[in-house]
Amino acid sequence: MNKLFIIVTSLLMSLFIVPHQVFAKVTPTPTAIPAPKVNEYPLPYPGILPDHPLYFLKTARDWLLDRLIADPGRKAEFYILQADKRLQMGALLIEKDKAQLGETTISKGEKYQAQAVQSLSAIDKAGNDVPGHLIDRVERSLLKHSETLASLIGKSSDPVKSGLTGSLELVKTLQTDVAALKQ
Repeated sequence: MNKLFIIVTSLLMSLFIVPHQVFAKVTPTPTAIPAPKVNEYPLPYPGILPDHPLYFLKTARDWLLDRLIADPGRKAEFYILQADKRLQMGALLIEKDKAQLGETTISKGEKYQAQAVQSLSAIDKAGNDVPGHLIDRVERSLLKHSETLASLIGKSSDPVKSGLTGSLELVKTLQTDVAALKQ
């Protein structure tokens, strides 16, 4: 018992005798605010890809959600999310050397973008004000889509390139439609 007491006491004393110094890290204050990047619109995580055997469950869930959402504003948000996910899925599939499936997935995503713009137009035609955050979100999404598609077109081979070019043309048309909604 004496030995245990001596060991515990010496350990406790060593904690108080040895000085521990802690210094805060000082970071210099920035002199200039960095300029924002052109389009800081992150694409969402797509989840499972169309080449996965259980992908049909995801499409069934999305179909059901599409039917259950009644509010045009919420429906537009849903369509934007689906379009962004499809774009990310298509880009990942093209990286995995499944370019044809990737192009088809991106094409379906751009149809979701068109449905989002149609939902916003329905709000406008009903005489209601289109929420500014939705217009901003769809504009940033379309800009990200055009940037990503332009990048993918440069990396793709000829049959896939023509499909991606068609998707890019649709995005540019949708951008003009959204600009008309802002007025």
